[in-house]
Amino acid sequence: MLKIFLLVTGISLFVFIISVFLHNAISGWLEIEEPVFFFIAVIISPLAFIVGLSGILVFYIKRLFKKTP
Repeated sequence: MLKIFLLVTGISLFVFIISVFLHNAISGWLEIEEPVFFFIAVIISPLAFIVGLSGILVFYIKRLFKKTP
């Protein structure tokens, strides 16, 4: 399960970078406002990053408390 949260965190960072690039490229080349990649970069990617990071922290904290006798 930890591996899934790590993947979600990493993929969300990658998707954020790609979405920002595509939004700027499409807006610049076509000279129109493009909302799809903007929405992905501003709302969906940060939410996925927060979910992945919080899952990682939960697993880390559970492991810390499990080791203490």
